[in-house]
Amino acid sequence: MKYSTIMYDAYGTLFDLRSVEGALSEYYPQQAASIGQLWRKKQIEYAFTAQMSGSYRPFLIITEEALRTALLAETGSAAADAVNRGMRAYEKLNLYAESAPVLQQMSGPLHMIVSNGSRDMLEPLIEQSAVASHIDRIVSVDDIKQYKPSSAAYYHAMREAGVSRSSILFVSSNTWDIIGAKTFGFDTLWISRDKTAFESVPAQPDYIAEDLHFLTELFAD
Repeated sequence: MKYSTIMYDAYGTLFDLRSVEGALSEYYPQQAASIGQLWRKKQIEYAFTAQMSGSYRPFLIITEEALRTALLAETGSAAADAVNRGMRAYEKLNLYAESAPVLQQMSGPLHMIVSNGSRDMLEPLIEQSAVASHIDRIVSVDDIKQYKPSSAAYYHAMREAGVSRSSILFVSSNTWDIIGAKTFGFDTLWISRDKTAFESVPAQPDYIAEDLHFLTELFAD
């Protein structure tokens, strides 16, 4: 296989963001799903706005701001207990069922996480998870203060890997992440967990799959 390095997005690709709904449901049982969805939407929106405006703030701060906005919009209140509980849940997200088994089977390539998350979010999350022993390197954009999908973020990841673009397969469930990585020059695998079609844009993924099991098939060829 031509890829010596696999780069994985963390949130929504290896880790299931919907798992925060359990924590939110302790306070808002009827609105946990809608809060979680708006939380993620605002989190991405705030990161993109920070990138485009040149006003970088760490992802931990942006994530809390987004949660407060989602709680206010959906419930009319951003109670401190609910905010704290939601943020703690972000450090203990569930892995998708196939994440650990797939990484365990693939002992050949270098496994890297490349995330917008800051290290104070990523490291506790990964350390408590079943993929900890299978991740060779964690790359946070916080090291260079440039959010994905900026080309600087992907260049930083490539430099950290120490290999050429052609040796890297970039894996994400986020369409904007795939577009950014593909535009930069990586081969890409889009994980379409909701079984939807990709965006109608020129930068299309090289591979599309419903989950990470596709990797074992790809690397078996």
